[in-house]
Amino acid sequence: MTVPDQAADANGLWLADFDLLARLPGLERLDVIATENLLASGFHERLHDVLPGIEEERCGVPAAAPVLAATIDMDAAIVPWIVSRDREEELASVARSIKHDPRAALDRTAVIFQRPLPYLYLARQVFPDAAIPYQALDALPLAAEPFAAALDLVLSFISTEGTRGSLVELLGSPHWSFTDPRPIASRDVAAVDALLREVKYVGGWEALLRLAADAPERGTQPGGSAWRRAAPALAAAAAAAAELRAVAEAPSASGQVAALTAFIAAHERLPGREAVWRGRHLRARAAVLAALDSLAEAHRLHDDRPVDLPELSGSVRRWIEGQTFSPRTGTEGISLFDAPAAAYADVDEVRLVGLVESDWPDRSRRSIFYPSSLLAQLGWPADADRMAAARARFHDLLRLARRRVAISLFTLEDDAIVPASSFLEEIERAGLVVERIPPAASGRVFAREALSDEPLAAGALSGEPLEWLTLRAARTAAEGARFHGMAGARDAGVYAVSRLERYLECPFKYFAAHVLQLPEERAEVSGLTPQERGQLVHEVFEQFFARWQAEGKGSITTATIAGALEMFAGVAEACLERLPESDRAIERTHLLGSAAAPGLAERAFTSEVEQGGDVIERLLEHELKGAFVFTTTAGPRTVQLRAKADRIDLLADGTLRLVDYKLGKAPKPGRALQLPVYGLCAEQSLAGRHGRTWTLGQAGYVAFREKNAFVALGGSGALADALAAGQERLVQAIDGIERGEFPPNPDEPFLCRWCGFASVCRKDYVGDE
Repeated sequence: MTVPDQAADANGLWLADFDLLARLPGLERLDVIATENLLASGFHERLHDVLPGIEEERCGVPAAAPVLAATIDMDAAIVPWIVSRDREEELASVARSIKHDPRAALDRTAVIFQRPLPYLYLARQVFPDAAIPYQALDALPLAAEPFAAALDLVLSFISTEGTRGSLVELLGSPHWSFTDPRPIASRDVAAVDALLREVKYVGGWEALLRLAADAPERGTQPGGSAWRRAAPALAAAAAAAAELRAVAEAPSASGQVAALTAFIAAHERLPGREAVWRGRHLRARAAVLAALDSLAEAHRLHDDRPVDLPELSGSVRRWIEGQTFSPRTGTEGISLFDAPAAAYADVDEVRLVGLVESDWPDRSRRSIFYPSSLLAQLGWPADADRMAAARARFHDLLRLARRRVAISLFTLEDDAIVPASSFLEEIERAGLVVERIPPAASGRVFAREALSDEPLAAGALSGEPLEWLTLRAARTAAEGARFHGMAGARDAGVYAVSRLERYLECPFKYFAAHVLQLPEERAEVSGLTPQERGQLVHEVFEQFFARWQAEGKGSITTATIAGALEMFAGVAEACLERLPESDRAIERTHLLGSAAAPGLAERAFTSEVEQGGDVIERLLEHELKGAFVFTTTAGPRTVQLRAKADRIDLLADGTLRLVDYKLGKAPKPGRALQLPVYGLCAEQSLAGRHGRTWTLGQAGYVAFREKNAFVALGGSGALADALAAGQERLVQAIDGIERGEFPPNPDEPFLCRWCGFASVCRKDYVGDE
């Protein structure tokens, strides 16, 4: 028996399994084999508890420990692991090391991972591209095969009644063919996507049919070019919807499945005979179609009543998700193992990949029905025992190879920065001798590298393309070359304060938006976008306070708050009339509140009542533009700025109250720039208004997602300290921009997941200095 108990392995033996082993008829001998590391993790004691009287014997002589391959960072320090951008680059670095190491024997080399996916998929691309044979014994899920994924697009299109996303994915899939009357091309899909986004289409069979019917006529009208370009794809989508509605409306369950298979037969696009993946595609297709035929036959024989669409889709998806698929990935070359299987391998070279927090250690499955305290009394393994065993198995993997072991991790997963595994702390404790990896020799490893090498060698390029490609190739080949986001010095200009705050949030985000002027990618949302909602809120508050002030009313007090809410409701209703009816009710509740929660107006007015003060004048959406002087530790600094303050209240005591509206939470104090800068600019620009000077007395955010709506600048600290810190941040941001420093250095790395410039950002360099 080489498998430990449940405390040491999630797939290990339970107490009942040990009891069964001890009672097997005819059993004369049971050998339990375990490593010293695993026994020391607590398995030794537990083993004696479940098998009392067991004899112990140490077998064999400890093998010599392998050397640990290490890299050298920019500061000439030895780093005992290899860092890659993502999982694909991890495998690419394995391929490069094999190609450049004359001692590497492919059949004695192993790549070990905790999670087989997506490494098994990536290996199919990386190793053949480098002409390196490999073998993998893991079966892959059938649900991840392209044909199964293509069928899932059809099911999504039906279940959502053709929403924009499902429609575009179905028409754009290379596995389906649609005509009207010519084949629908990618430009048609892009055109219909843009049109549906513009008209805020949210799905529905009737709405889709109506758009398809109106498109030809509207395409002939002035300004109807978008409708004309989208008409073919809309017609194809409407025809597909008509065919697929039979899946939901057929009088029997078998008829519903038959309608689905008929759609597949009518629109599937099979790979050509010359395609290398044709055989695999046809095998997966046959498995999926056989499942549909079996499902239809079962309904005909046992229960042929029609089923609702979610039930039908769920049945198809559950069957596919429960099946595996053998990819036939060869019988020679380097071996790909998951961590449990690797314990049985005899190899010379080992590369442990994916040492990130999400993979190592493997997360234990928690019960959703019973608390840990109750399960512990029933003999359920403790988390501490599981972690100790996981660390022990990791130590065994470190010493598995006979010659050399290398460890690698990556920094990005799905455009999000991922932290390294805590198991990296165990490397030093393993006591392995470190061997420095020599720089990779020049030369092409992957077939795709010919795209850059051959044009340079053949002199096929000239001018700026040649200059760029030469520079790019030199940066790739240079050892230790790192990207630091330097774009060259820039001349001083007029700075928008909101843009400077974006620079503090992430310099590269500022560079992409305001230097390169790239469009920001935004997630599709129903209703108003955050930007549109912010504009609506600012407009309503501006119109309300303008009307309130025009009627000679000053501060909002307990006596006047009811009238203020009534006036605000009237202003809000006038603004809401311009919105689509589907958005109007949501935004009305957002602004005016409901029986369950107060609206934005009530929270904002309540905060003003609490602050008090006699308001002489309110400056709404007040522009602050010109040269302003700021005091820093390096001395006074004159800066050209432009800004627009949401609201400035001039109080009778000669002080200013600065208010900035935020739909979410108030910005972090270490990044906040608008309020301190607006306050200082207001003091300078408003001098002489009403024949007096003005001093900033209070500034804060009316942040509608905070527990207390008004968040004062500086918090519980002094306002003067917050203003001083804000001036320093302003000057530092301007100096960084003028030096041309735009590294990908987010103030909060987890926000990279929602960044609108994720597709162009070099997030693999986040944290580099």
